[in-house]
Amino acid sequence: MRKRSFPEKGIFLWVAMFFATGFPIAAKPSGLSEVVARAHTVYIENQTGFTELRYTTMLELSKWGRFELAESPEKADLILRLDNGSRVRAVPAGERVPTANSGFAESAVPSGYTRIALLEPKSGRMLWAGKHKTDGAKVKGGHLLDELRDAFRDYEKGKRGKTILD
Repeated sequence: MRKRSFPEKGIFLWVAMFFATGFPIAAKPSGLSEVVARAHTVYIENQTGFTELRYTTMLELSKWGRFELAESPEKADLILRLDNGSRVRAVPAGERVPTANSGFAESAVPSGYTRIALLEPKSGRMLWAGKHKTDGAKVKGGHLLDELRDAFRDYEKGKRGKTILD
């Protein structure tokens, strides 16, 4: 009778512990939350200074068919914000100025990119963000919303029970 080596025992114990604790085998969905996945309407907030990027976003959303455009942030399930990092925001009196260490500041947008972010309308909390290479108003290499569409595709694959073993 052959004695099992440590790695074989370790793997066996890890697999047994995994199933005994009841961890799901399904792959973890992408960074999309249920709030984002269930949303039907978006309001586009363009803070890039380029009207063409708003029109590009509207056209891509229309072709995709995933969201309907809302007339105002109050009527939207999500706000889709376009941002290239060049905006300036006023901070109301009595509020803290956001800093990188405070947890309130958003990460910087690299030069030559546009951030595409999904925000909760009431709180302004960022629920998802990606970026795409742009040159001013021109979208480089693909479509502006490719990363967002990929995130939804990954989320749906995860919901269908795609396993780690696939």
